[in-house]
Amino acid sequence: MLASLFDASVWAGLAAAVVAAVASVLFLRTRNFLYDSLALAATEIGLLLLAAGILSGVAANRVAGRLWWTWDARLTAALVCWLLYAPYLMLRNAIEEPSRRAASAAVLSVFAIFDAPLIGVSVYWWLARRGAAAPIAAGWMILPMALLGAALAWSRLRKEQRRRAADAERRTAQEM
Repeated sequence: MLASLFDASVWAGLAAAVVAAVASVLFLRTRNFLYDSLALAATEIGLLLLAAGILSGVAANRVAGRLWWTWDARLTAALVCWLLYAPYLMLRNAIEEPSRRAASAAVLSVFAIFDAPLIGVSVYWWLARRGAAAPIAAGWMILPMALLGAALAWSRLRKEQRRRAADAERRTAQEM
C-alpha cells in the first residue's frame, strides 16, 4: 500500500510539475500573471505531493525491514526533482519586483521539468531490474491523487489571485 502511495503521489506531483512548466512557458510568452499564479499553485502542490511520495517510499522501505533510506532509482529521482523545485519557492521570496520574480521563477520551472522524464524512466528501469511488474494498486491510486492535487492547486490558485488583487489595490492606494 505504501509503495503504491509513493507511486501515485510522485506521478501526481510530476503532473503538477508539467502544469507548472506549461504555465511558465505561457507566462514567458504572454506576460499574463494568471499563468504565473497557476505555475506557483501547481509548484506548491507538486512539492507537497512529491514530499508525500518520498515519505511514503521511505516508510515502505522501513516496513519492508530495510533501512530508512535506500538509494534506489525511484526515491533518488523523486528527491532530485523535489530539490530542483524547492528553490523555485525560495527564488519567489528573494525577488521583490513582480515581473522579474515571475520571469525568473518561470525560467527555473522550465529548467526543472527536464528531470521529470528521468523519474519516469527510473521507475520502469527499477521495476525491470527487479523483474517486477508495475503495481496494479498504483494505477487506481493515481487518479484520486491527481484529483486531490488538482483541487488543492485550484484552491491555491484562487487564493493567490485574491492576494495579487489585494496587493494591486494596496499599491494603487499608495500611489494616490
